[in-house]
Formats: sequence, C-alpha cells, structure tokens
Amino acid sequence: MDWRTFIEAMPGVVYRLRKSPDGYYSFPYISPLVADWFGVSATTLKDNAAPLLTMIHPNDVDPLIAASDRAAIDNTDWSYEFRMLKPSGETVWLEAYNHSRARADGSLEWTGYLNDISERKRLERELAVSELRFRTFVENANDIIYTVSAEGELTYLSPNWEKLLGYSVSASLSKPFTDFVHPDDVGRCYRFLESVLAEDHKYESVEYRVRHRAGHWQWHTSTASMVTEADGSTKYYLGIARDVTTQKKQMEKIAKMAQHDMLTELPNRTYFGEILEHNISRATRKNRALAVLFIDLDKFKPVNDSHGHAIGDELLIAVAGRLRKCLRAGDVACRAGGDEFIALLNDLDPQDQTLNFASMIAERIRAELADPFDIEDLHLSVTASIGIASFPHHAQQLGDLLRAADQAMYVAKNEGRNCVRMAQTEANDSSA
Repeated sequence: MDWRTFIEAMPGVVYRLRKSPDGYYSFPYISPLVADWFGVSATTLKDNAAPLLTMIHPNDVDPLIAASDRAAIDNTDWSYEFRMLKPSGETVWLEAYNHSRARADGSLEWTGYLNDISERKRLERELAVSELRFRTFVENANDIIYTVSAEGELTYLSPNWEKLLGYSVSASLSKPFTDFVHPDDVGRCYRFLESVLAEDHKYESVEYRVRHRAGHWQWHTSTASMVTEADGSTKYYLGIARDVTTQKKQMEKIAKMAQHDMLTELPNRTYFGEILEHNISRATRKNRALAVLFIDLDKFKPVNDSHGHAIGDELLIAVAGRLRKCLRAGDVACRAGGDEFIALLNDLDPQDQTLNFASMIAERIRAELADPFDIEDLHLSVTASIGIASFPHHAQQLGDLLRAADQAMYVAKNEGRNCVRMAQTEANDSSA
C-alpha cells in the first residue's frame, strides 16, 4: 500500500496547511474525504484554503489561529478542538492533531489529522445534565472517565482504566496521578489543572504520556472541568481521557512522509532544500564552507528495464545505504528523485582545502557505488557521475549552488561517466 492509499483509507481528514508570510492560507494537500464532510473539493482548496476555513465557527476562529500560529513558531506538536459550520447549517466538533513548524521563508506549516468528535461532545454535554446518564456512559465509554481531588489524588476511575492501562482500579485510587504520568509531562498536567481551576473552562485539553502496567508509555489527551459540591466545601476535577497513541504514531508517519523519500528513507528534495538553506545561513554567520555533491547513477535504466521496478527499488535502497556510509555524522544525503541523489558536506574550513576534501569524499562515493551490488540472485553494476559545487567558492545562494553542482554532474556525464567533476567558479563563469 503506497502512502496516498494509506492516507485516503483513514477515517479522518489528513492535510498539510500552509500560511504564507503575508497571511494567505492554502492546502498543498488535503485528503478527498473533505469533500464528503464539507462539500468542497481538495482541488479547490489546493491554492486557496478560504472556502473551508470560513466554515470555522466564529467564536473559535481567533483562539484556533492564535494556538496554531504559536505551535508553528515554537515547532511543536499540538491538538485542538473546535467547531465548524457545514453548508447545511449543521455544527460539528472536530479535533485536530498537528505537526507544526515555521519554514525558512517565513511561512508557517501544519501537517495534521482531523477527527470528527461531534458524538463525544454530545455525550459530554449530556454528562453534565444527568448523573444517571453519567453513570451509564462511564461504564460503557471507550475513554477513561476520572476525578482528581484538588490535591492531585485519583478519586474515581472508570473501568476502562484497567482495560487500557492494565492497572486495577481499586489499587490505583487514592494515589497521586503523578505516579502514572511521564516525569517530563507532570508540569504540563499541573499547568492544565491550574488553568481549569482559574478559568473554569470545560474545553481546555492537555496531552501527556501515561505508563502502562507492562512498562511502555501511551499517549493520552484529556479535557476536564472543575466541579464544586453543592455546599461549596469541596472542589475536584472531572475529566475524560482518551488514548491517542495510534494518532500520534500516524502523525509521526505523516510528518516523516512530508520530509522523507519513502523508498530510501533519505530526506526528500524539498526538505533537503530547507536543510541546505539553513546550513548556508549558518556557514555565512560562522565563516565556514560547505559542499554539495550532485550524484546521478549511470546505467540504472537498463536495470529497471531488464529486471523490473521492484529490483530497481531494491538497488536504490542499497545505493542510499552505501551513500550514508561515505558521509560523516553531520553530513546529509537526499534522494532528489529517480536515480539522482544529493549530498551535503557540512561545516568545512574555507581556508583548509575544502575542494580537495569534497573531491576526496566524492571519489569515495564513486568507488563505493562502482562496486557491484548483490540484489536477490542478481549481480548488478551501476556507476555514478558526480558534480561538486562549494559555498562560498562556486556560489553564494542555494539555487545557484545546486545549479552549479548539477552542471558539473552533466560535465561528468559528457566526459565518459563514472567520474567526478568540479563546478566552475563564479569568476570563471562571469569571464566566459
């Protein structure tokens, strides 16, 4: 199953939302299910997210934008619950899980997953109305219903506590909730409870890890409200916790898909461009150099034509493995597409034989890839034509640097293949 089939089989909407530096929203990708939910096609939203974003409930727009912008600027994962108004007039509750980041060009980007939680929200409303309904729901809910005293002790746990985490309910009561929460998340949980106490806001939520009795950690998200006894003497927290471990794993996979080539697991060209741009800026600040190697496999097409794409894919995976072995810990390799790869040699001394070092690494890669590959029962041979360009020797900007390395690679191709060629300097280019 390829990644697109995997995503489109999900019960929720997967998306990548981008906000340009001037505040314009677009969906570079959103799964087709959005059309079933809201009557607007993924194609329409690709260049303009407004037809969907304008359906967000007016009372939720500003808090949602503020929270999402803050998460992207802080480069953190986050979740949020909000309402949307369908064209039919129906109000639905959605829960968003996002991997957020600020891009080098000033834009913000969220890669996420939307769940329809309208039914859960309906049950939560009923929960506040009737103690009888509360008890029925608690005993049959898929989530964990809990109460925590003002001192932080567990005072009630629904049966799902044992089902999801393996602990006996009776043995867990009267214990501090901190006995079960990951140490790194305890502070976040306390801040959550303090915010609920201060604001009496039923829809605040927190995400944290809980230790299963077997020893592993599971991700939970929780909403809570403060409850005061009729005489006002006692306050406690009433909450609903949901296991979101599966969603977290899906988000990690989606985030990886957005940045990596799924065949070789190397960074893809888009992500590599961001890495390279960051490192050019860093090299400029620290007066360092770097080199880019543009690597194109020779004689790869005959392998695909003779033995099929499955063997070709295995060969590309093996090439990626050898490429990694030739690089240092701080260097980066990417699959640019097809049978093309790019390597970044980082943090070089501009006064200390940078070009000689880059040539040495390129020759090591060329020799390594020239050694035959054993794929299944086949003995396969490919070679590589490699072009080298260095910052700041050959180019100062990202696009110019990649072009210089690419042109040097084509020189290697034209001069017989299976060789390494250095880019022309800017001075030579300008005098030509």
